[in-house]
Amino acid sequence: MITKEESAQFMREMMESCFAYGGIDPNGHNYERYILPYLNKLGKRTFTKVYKEKAEELSHCEIIHNTYTDSEGLTYNTLKKPIQ
Repeated sequence: MITKEESAQFMREMMESCFAYGGIDPNGHNYERYILPYLNKLGKRTFTKVYKEKAEELSHCEIIHNTYTDSEGLTYNTLKKPIQ
C-alpha cells in the first residue's frame, strides 16, 4: 500500500513533469488530468500544502526545451533548478 508521504512525493514529481511540458495551472489540462487525482489520495489540506510549496519551487525553474531525442524521435525537456 502506498503511504500518504509516497503519494505526496509522486505528486511533486508529476508537477515537475507537467511544468516541463505545459504547465501546472489549475485551469489547465495537465492539472485536471495529472495533478488533481492526488486530491483524493492526499486530502484537501495536504494536497493544497504540497501544491503551493512545489508551485513556488517551480516558479524559480527554467524549462530547457528539446534537450534529448530518443531513438523514436521523441524530444524531451529538462528543468533547470536554481543553484542554492
